[in-house]
Amino acid sequence: CGSLPKGQRQLAKKALITGINGFVGAHLTELLMAKGFKVTGLDVSDESSGAPAPHERTLPKDVKILHGDLRDEQAVSEAIVETTPDVIFHLAAQSSVKLSFENPAETFSINVNGSLNILEAIANLESAPKILLISSSEIYGQLKPDEVPVTEQAPLAPVNPYAVSKAAVDLMAYQYYKAYDLPVYWARAFSHSGPGQRTVAVLSDWAFQTARIELGLTTPEIKVGNLEVTRDYTDVRDTVRAYLAILEKGVPGQPYNVCSGNGYKLADLLQTITSFSSRKIEIVEDQSRLRPVDIPILIGSPAKLKADTGWEQKIEMEKTLHDIYDYWIEYLTPQMK
Repeated sequence: CGSLPKGQRQLAKKALITGINGFVGAHLTELLMAKGFKVTGLDVSDESSGAPAPHERTLPKDVKILHGDLRDEQAVSEAIVETTPDVIFHLAAQSSVKLSFENPAETFSINVNGSLNILEAIANLESAPKILLISSSEIYGQLKPDEVPVTEQAPLAPVNPYAVSKAAVDLMAYQYYKAYDLPVYWARAFSHSGPGQRTVAVLSDWAFQTARIELGLTTPEIKVGNLEVTRDYTDVRDTVRAYLAILEKGVPGQPYNVCSGNGYKLADLLQTITSFSSRKIEIVEDQSRLRPVDIPILIGSPAKLKADTGWEQKIEMEKTLHDIYDYWIEYLTPQMK
């Protein structure tokens, strides 16, 4: 075993999560607190971002949340100095492909400059915390069927502004590891879903629409985009376990695919979700939900993650989908009174 990078400490019990008010942040907080971590969050505000699902209410009251914009270098530095974390999970991002086409400048500002400010802040510390940056499977671009499951050795070939911004974060992580000998880790996250996800995500949107139909709150039709694409999905509760496993047992300076290794056609996932309802549901294509450039198939190999950390997928896809549907049924039922 080689020596640890400069300033790297053994995994301890103080964690800082950027974007803690988001879907993944809530699940990661729950996991870390169950493991005995003291968790602090950094988020731009305490306001929800438009769609239903009041995530912040799911956070325990003893979780301290600092408010600051990732693009504010001083605010980021002060948050890290104040909390003295042993580990940082950098989840905050503009993560919508659709919105990245509509506003690429803001996507780059949040994802690239925000990540840069965090890396600069820890580079200036005498003892650097471990940090996990979240990249994306979108950086692999338009893969052919014979190129999946894709491994971490595949070239980066992003085809949308969000993916380009995440490719920059991916390369930036490596640069700061090499240039400053920092304990930097990064996850190339494939699609993940689960209860509590906002309706900007397709599976949660379909489950939300199906729950509304089941409860008689709307007409029995679901608007969809392209159903012919294939995606690798992992339950968010398995995903956050992978994030922690990377910091505990992974190798710094190397990327890790966080994925199931299973490809799911969106049409099949929609059929499963609508089967939970007792009503006959019509599927309607909505042109506004189609992307300017889409990726037909995206399946990852979790072999490296499993080999280095021992992580294994625990939650099957059908349970994930049913849990999302049940979440929305529970959320919507009070509205019927």
